[in-house]
Amino acid sequence: MRKIVMKVSSIDKLRFQNYMMHLKGAESKIEADTYYRLAKQILEKAKRNNKRC
Repeated sequence: MRKIVMKVSSIDKLRFQNYMMHLKGAESKIEADTYYRLAKQILEKAKRNNKRC
C-alpha cells in the first residue's frame, strides 16, 4: 500500500484511517460509497493545505 503524506490535523488522519477500515468492511455499496466520499474529502483538504505551503 502506498504511503500518503498529508498536511492535516492528527484528528483528520485518524478519521481517514477509520473511514478506510469501514470501507473495507462495508456490507453494502451505499455504505462503501459514503465512506469513500468522506475519505476523499479529507484528501482534498490535504491537497489544499499542501498548495499553501
